[in-house]
Amino acid sequence: MINLALVGKNIQHTRSPDLYRGLLGNEIKYSLLDFSEASQIPSAKELLSTYSGVSITSPYKKHFIPEIELTKQAALVGAINCLKLKGGIIIGENTDFLAIVDILDNWIEEFKQLKIIILGDGVMSTVTQHALNKCSITNYQILSRKISNHFDRLNISEIFEKKFSGEGQRIVINTCSRNFIFNGQIDKKTIFWDYNYNFEQHSQSLATKTLQYVDGIKMLELQARYALAFWSIIPFDLNN
Repeated sequence: MINLALVGKNIQHTRSPDLYRGLLGNEIKYSLLDFSEASQIPSAKELLSTYSGVSITSPYKKHFIPEIELTKQAALVGAINCLKLKGGIIIGENTDFLAIVDILDNWIEEFKQLKIIILGDGVMSTVTQHALNKCSITNYQILSRKISNHFDRLNISEIFEKKFSGEGQRIVINTCSRNFIFNGQIDKKTIFWDYNYNFEQHSQSLATKTLQYVDGIKMLELQARYALAFWSIIPFDLNN
């Protein structure tokens, strides 16, 4: 039996248990460790004495960093989303970063040039910026909720026209949490990539207003495959 866990806050909506059971079959026990305060979270060592692999979601993606070693990409982005114990050393990885790079690479292959607006300036925004840099994408803008009282009603079409020049596929990447609902102006030239998954407030309204609405489940599945490879449970194969 493979024993996995997810550490987070208000994670009752998560699809992770079903996702990992889909990848591993019934030979898995998946625990949701929901903590309202960081002070309640056990140490990484204690968690890994019980679980074969531990995933971490917001708002705790930086919580364990002082007590662990980091992979190259986790150190680069300054946040982790999974832990493992190897040779007595606890290691943190960021498989969100790896998944984002994969998806961006596919779009570069399809569209050649990209123009990107990032909604949000939190941890996932930072991870996204590093992924863009990894893919040599420099044509992007970051929009923060802190600088606008009408962030949910932004005119995305106007921002693309004013802030960007040249050719390229327009993509909006929403890194904000589920308490943000976009009700602004957007057009059929634009792909809206939502890091939230199964978020009906967006999927129902934006699917008909944009060129494409990309649900966050795609990234969730990719990062889960990378996590299983990181934990040495199954090899990563992008085609399966």
